[in-house]
Amino acid sequence: MKPNTPATLIVGSDSLIGRTLVEQLRHAGARIYGTTRRSESVDESNLYLDLAEDVSGVKYPEQIDAAVICAGVTKLEACRRDPSTTARINVQAVSAIANKLAEMGARVIYLSSNAVFDGTRPQRLPDDTLSPVTEYGRQKAEAERQLSALGEAVTIVRLTKVLEPRAGLLTRWAQTLGRGETIHPFEDMVMAPVPLDFACNVLRRLIASRLPGIVQVSGERDVTYAEVARHIARSVGAMSELVEPINSKEAGVPPESVPAHTTLDTTRLRVELGLEPPSVWTTIDYAIGL
Repeated sequence: MKPNTPATLIVGSDSLIGRTLVEQLRHAGARIYGTTRRSESVDESNLYLDLAEDVSGVKYPEQIDAAVICAGVTKLEACRRDPSTTARINVQAVSAIANKLAEMGARVIYLSSNAVFDGTRPQRLPDDTLSPVTEYGRQKAEAERQLSALGEAVTIVRLTKVLEPRAGLLTRWAQTLGRGETIHPFEDMVMAPVPLDFACNVLRRLIASRLPGIVQVSGERDVTYAEVARHIARSVGAMSELVEPINSKEAGVPPESVPAHTTLDTTRLRVELGLEPPSVWTTIDYAIGL
């Protein structure tokens, strides 16, 4: 590939979505740069960038055609406990990076979240008034506000829960149930999940299409964690009695972290990108390796 071929920059190539997106784009033959805050991972195509540090002097490669911002603090509890530090990362640093890349002529794709809404209503529209109730959601909403000022140069991608294959909580549940042991999922916490591969496919389409504005990616409906656990039990041939749901309050989860709804309207995704998210149960099966 010629050195002057326009490249894509993945900010946060060590993140779950960033790492997978880099792999998919390189497999497709694209010219890719990544950023990492791990010094041992730095090389000619993986640049050092720590959002917790001063990012004003960072030198980006020339001819960046598109940049996907995957980096940031995503844990709700971390944002709640240290709003000042996490806001410097999730808002100030992200905004500075986006502004610099837009000045260079790059299309900026920013990963946001359904947490910009309060969760009181399902199927939130892209232009609904933002109503975050968690610190993480407030930071995402403020980052959206600042990046939106860049106009046509920015695409905001709001995602519900993204599940990776054969890892995480759901796989541990499947393994525990398979051993005949009990699990305790929340009966009052919901998700509208999408597969990691699908989320990355959306980002690849957006890199190619340069579609501006807000694109939302969501499962078609909310399911409780208890419903998911029962589905997994059936899938692995375990007794349903092994699923013993509990209330999130019993585990000390802050009520603002337990929205009644997480779904987002995906009309634009389907109409303008031609992509239909898989069903919730297809996504759950993907996550546990079925």
